[in-house]
Amino acid sequence: MASGSVSSVDEKGEDECSGGVDRISELPEGILLSILSLLSLKDAVKTSLLSGGWVNLWKSVVKELDFDAPEIQYAQSGLIPAAARRIKFKNFVNRVVRQLKDVSSGQITKFRVSFTLTNQCNSKGAIDKWLKFALSKRVIELSLVTYILTPESDGKGYVFPEDCFDHIKTPAGLSDIRSIRTLRLSYVAVKAETIEHFISHCPYLEELAVRKSDLIVKLRVAAAAGSSSLALKRLEVGECWKLKTLEIDNAPCLTHFTYEGGELVELRLENCVSLVDVNLGLDFCTPSFAFDSISCYARQLAALTVRINQNYIRFSNVAEFTHLEQLTIETIGNSNSKIIRFVTLINACPRIHTLRLKLYTYLACEMEVCSTPDVARVGRESIKTVEIIGFNGFPIECEFIEYVLECFVGMERIVLHLDNKNQVEEARSCALEFKARASPAIEFVVADD
Repeated sequence: MASGSVSSVDEKGEDECSGGVDRISELPEGILLSILSLLSLKDAVKTSLLSGGWVNLWKSVVKELDFDAPEIQYAQSGLIPAAARRIKFKNFVNRVVRQLKDVSSGQITKFRVSFTLTNQCNSKGAIDKWLKFALSKRVIELSLVTYILTPESDGKGYVFPEDCFDHIKTPAGLSDIRSIRTLRLSYVAVKAETIEHFISHCPYLEELAVRKSDLIVKLRVAAAAGSSSLALKRLEVGECWKLKTLEIDNAPCLTHFTYEGGELVELRLENCVSLVDVNLGLDFCTPSFAFDSISCYARQLAALTVRINQNYIRFSNVAEFTHLEQLTIETIGNSNSKIIRFVTLINACPRIHTLRLKLYTYLACEMEVCSTPDVARVGRESIKTVEIIGFNGFPIECEFIEYVLECFVGMERIVLHLDNKNQVEEARSCALEFKARASPAIEFVVADD
């Protein structure tokens, strides 16, 4: 099977051991299907070329369609080989979709495609067909990622087709989408009306992710009229830059919520009693705005991730996160910013045992000077692990580590990941100095990333 042939032929053109008999094809169909089920989708499709008896056999074992070609996603589209690979990939998806057109609804449980749009490989019409095929098969998981790789594309990206939206509003279309449990649309221009239609008419929807849609201004995540609540467990809204208002209403099963990007002016969460993990990317709104929105859940969260521009650091009146165990802070700023300001947020989390700090720091001009803020130097026994990613050895970073070594009295492990884009040797030398000063009881790791 691996060699692409069904039987072994000697130099005379005849199989001396089997007499030229195709013994693999003589195996019971159940065994053949078991063999096919172990193959990748691409290899399973290839078996249709072996003989007439194999043409349709692979179709019986296909349950999940996962079309992902990472080797071409980031290839330079200006090169002919890269464009040729994209066309080949598109043709392969077209072939599989065409051959599976007649399989019964419900057999295929997952449809995921990740594809790069370029002028060299105009695929919007093909993607329309893929999407309609997936919906017609009543998949449980639907994931569509359509990257726009280069400026030479038309810049509009892939737009969720109007005729597809019209279809899922019909009785037949409502039946098609009813079984969906996972819906992920990335780099897809989709309207809030479409997303809200899926939410209202997919009663088993547990995971929803919407990324990179500039058509959404206001999004309401709520159960349909007449329904008591949502089944949704995970919600991710990211880089929808025109989004102004996000409302989540009556989602008692929601455990994980991610919001990143967009000039949000209103964030409202109601009846999210199971929420334990929140990820907030606060590039364009102040922390106080976001923290006010989740403050009523501060006593139930177990994990919190905050991404923020250091210019927006405002943590004067933070609610106390009494059950938080893991805190991750991602921050971008210049080398004169004061990351020690995050101590106010850290002190509002009395039970955290793991603190991660991801730094994206650039070298500041000498004219850019920030005054050192006053922070409460409180001894902390709960924090056991501190991980700093992107360490450059800048004074603002050293100032924070000084604070850590002084105040985190219960710390057992600290890991410094060096930023490999800047002066690594200087950063390593600085990190090793801190390692020499740290208590021998602390496991101190200096890592190259």
